[in-house]
Amino acid sequence: MSDSFQPPLSSREERVAYNEAWTRDLNRQRAEWRAFEGAEGAFRCECWRADCEARIPLDEREWHAVRAAPNRFAVAPGHVAKDLEAVIETHPDFWTIEKLGKAGRIAERLG
Repeated sequence: MSDSFQPPLSSREERVAYNEAWTRDLNRQRAEWRAFEGAEGAFRCECWRADCEARIPLDEREWHAVRAAPNRFAVAPGHVAKDLEAVIETHPDFWTIEKLGKAGRIAERLG
């Protein structure tokens, strides 16, 4: 995670976007580790909930499909902030969501 990653404490949209971007950064590090080490393992759910401990399995193809857009995230089924996100795809173990509005713009900037 970069040093410039300072979540604001103002709006819910900003808190949600920063939390998901933070989790996405953790998952990027995990993906790099998996590629380097040839390791297996699940990724953190990239949902809006700061206390979420769900893990989701993603293969390399699924990982790259989610990462194709900076305002998209992989979340556990049902982990959606319906007022800020849209479900793009559903899979048995995870859903791809797209952040909308101000939260989407923040996610794109942080992406």
